[in-house]
Amino acid sequence: MACNNCETSFQSYQSIIVSIVHSGSNRLLYVQNQGQNIVMIRRILLCYTTASGGAGVLYLRPAPDGITWTYPSGFLETGITALYYTLNAAGINITQAQAEYIEIEGRSRSCPN
Repeated sequence: MACNNCETSFQSYQSIIVSIVHSGSNRLLYVQNQGQNIVMIRRILLCYTTASGGAGVLYLRPAPDGITWTYPSGFLETGITALYYTLNAAGINITQAQAEYIEIEGRSRSCPN
């Protein structure tokens, strides 16, 4: 979900879209690859504030690193939207997220002789 109208229009030019969906007391973090290339996601930053005035950032990474996301890979294929993380959001006011990624652009081809 974009944070404002400008970001909504910019998203059409980005390969990766990060969305946060409210589901009961949970926040579901989805990542979509709308580009033409496979992407390697290295880190997702999940920012939050609490009703008591606290704030924090979770640094999500692929397994086996620190706080891992639930999607089983660091790579996301073209056209895939996947659930990456579920945050129990009781008492959390705002959540935002950003993904840091690399697009895999190089391809080699085998041609018949």
